[in-house]
This record gives sequence, C-alpha cells and structure tokens, in this order.
Amino acid sequence: MLYLGIPAIAGWLGLGMILIAVEMLVAPGSYLLWVGLAALAMALVSMLASLGPGMEMVLFGILALAAAMVGVKVYGSRRRNTANAGLDDPAAGMVGRELSLVSAIENGIGQVRFGDSIWRVSGPDLPAGTLVEVKALDGATLVVVPKDGPTPEAT
Repeated sequence: MLYLGIPAIAGWLGLGMILIAVEMLVAPGSYLLWVGLAALAMALVSMLASLGPGMEMVLFGILALAAAMVGVKVYGSRRRNTANAGLDDPAAGMVGRELSLVSAIENGIGQVRFGDSIWRVSGPDLPAGTLVEVKALDGATLVVVPKDGPTPEAT
C-alpha cells in the first residue's frame, strides 16, 4: 500500500531507523528505542499483510505500548551506579560518620574537622575532643550527638 507515494514498508523502516538513531545520538535512555522497534515490527507486518491505514495505526499503537512496557522492565531492572552517589554532595555521605569535635559545642554550636574542612555542628553542649556521630543535616550544619548516646542536657 502507498502513503503519500511511499510504500508502507519504507515508511515504517524509515520511522524505525530515525527513532532508533535519535535514541542513540540525542536522547539515550529514553523510550524511543522501543517505539522504533515497534515501527520496525510494523515494517515486517506491512510486508507480510496488506492492512488499511487505520488498522496499521492501531496495530502500531499496540506494538509501541507493548514495546514500551518491555523497555520499562529492561530499564527498571538496570543496576544503578551508587559508587559516586555523594560525589556532588559530600555532606550527604556524612550521616552516620563518627567525628571528633575540634571546638566545644557551646550554646548548641561547635565545629568538627572532616577531611581538610571544618564543619559547623549543632547538638548538646560538649567539650572539644568528644567523639560525636552525625545524625542529620540542617542546611550546611551537621546535627550531632555524642557517640555513646544523648547527654542528659539533650533530653
């Protein structure tokens, strides 16, 4: 069957190739690959059977949805690279760490050293040198408690 003077098989092959090329070159990780594969399947169908334009569109829609569901399964099951999860946010990796106070916590505010940086901390009043554990983040301030548990002042 001809559409705009182009055989249906050529149209489906062209659409499939274009969608797959866009997936590879412009938008990797999107679902254009799967819709492109559905278009290639339609090229095979149009080669084997002569369907009307409406039926081809309905069948393409069904194939595209089925292929997209396969894509969700494939992309959803990929393992995520968590090795560099805190690369852009070093504070996010600090929760649970044990650090030593470089200045006493007075009136709820003190400092710890982490790597080559000094970080502001909040928590119960504690002397310098006390081992503390980071429990949470409050903006750029680390919320800490003494390593051996909360002090009576904090409760």
